[in-house]
Amino acid sequence: MTFATLDQIAAITDASGRHWQPFDAVSPGGIHFSGYLCRQESDKLGMLAVTLLDGQERLEFIPAMPKIHYPYIQDREGRLQVSISVPINIVDARFTVKLDGTAIIFYPLTAPDGQVLEVIPRTRLLPVLAPSRWGDWHGLLAEVLPDRAPVERAVREQHVVLAFELWGYRNPHLIRYDTPLALTLHTAIRHRKPASYRRLADIAQRYGLDLVPTLEMAAPDADGLAAAYRRWQAQIEAQNQAAGPDVFVQEGAILMLSTAETAAYWKCKPPSIEEIHWQADQHISKEIVRQALLKLLENGYDFANGRPEDVQAALEVDFDPQQVAAEADLIQRMYLDFTVELQRQEWLRSLVDASSLDPHDLPNLMRHLGQHYAKREMGWIYANVKTLYGVG
Repeated sequence: MTFATLDQIAAITDASGRHWQPFDAVSPGGIHFSGYLCRQESDKLGMLAVTLLDGQERLEFIPAMPKIHYPYIQDREGRLQVSISVPINIVDARFTVKLDGTAIIFYPLTAPDGQVLEVIPRTRLLPVLAPSRWGDWHGLLAEVLPDRAPVERAVREQHVVLAFELWGYRNPHLIRYDTPLALTLHTAIRHRKPASYRRLADIAQRYGLDLVPTLEMAAPDADGLAAAYRRWQAQIEAQNQAAGPDVFVQEGAILMLSTAETAAYWKCKPPSIEEIHWQADQHISKEIVRQALLKLLENGYDFANGRPEDVQAALEVDFDPQQVAAEADLIQRMYLDFTVELQRQEWLRSLVDASSLDPHDLPNLMRHLGQHYAKREMGWIYANVKTLYGVG
């Protein structure tokens, strides 16, 4: 029996008990801890409520990466209008690049006396970065961040949770990147609130971390920011249209409004991508289903023992259940195709690993793999070797 009940956690956080999912985890350093993880689509998304640490009862709330919303309101005709509230104490307003990848969050696990026991990486909806037969998150993180010491020092010394984006064609999502793999800092959380851009930039500079690029520094004026918001939507939309049909090269921007200490975020995406991620008519498209499958993948879902109904349940968080049910056949078909593709990638990895060949020695590797595949599959093999191993 733990010290804090779910009712107490819900009362403290003002997030209903139905949004809290129990977890039991072991850190990479061997610390056993358990509690609840918040799945509410709010500033508490991904928050951990640790109630047991190495057999000792306690209560600690550890923030993750808040849900970022659109700055829209509906006018009397039902049209969406940009409405950005600008408090008088805002000292910095800027648009930064919205990267499309997997959120990797480093947080401190602390003892009751405040001592940091371990700095732990995680994804948004898992308490620790979990090994998976479907996605080598540990391997990708080790490759892009071979020395974690600067990140761990930053978390310990600055008393923050740091959120990075793991992005590039090695971690494919919607956006088509030329970069193989990168890890970019975009958020620091202090006292459960996003830190100001000034503090975020200072952490990046002090510890040598790559910081998300700024697109535009803007005046903290509501009307001017609304106009800039629409301008960036149009500009990013034009870049995606120029890239060709069904090709997306930019996901959008984040509007960051900072006081001296804290920040508020607003999401800015071009219309074509808004239609994929969020639509007024709640239409469930193939790309929406694919994005839901990718989210399940990066949060440790076991596709070997899963079922399409789990994808439907994930979609019902953002879409009307009747609209989701109407696309049950599409969801089932895409679930099966996605699972088969993961199994094909797993088999390819096993062949490469068993060969003892260097994946960067493509001529010999392709000749070896050609013994196991038909000629028509060699294009698929090449593309997946490039994605899985960062070669080519």
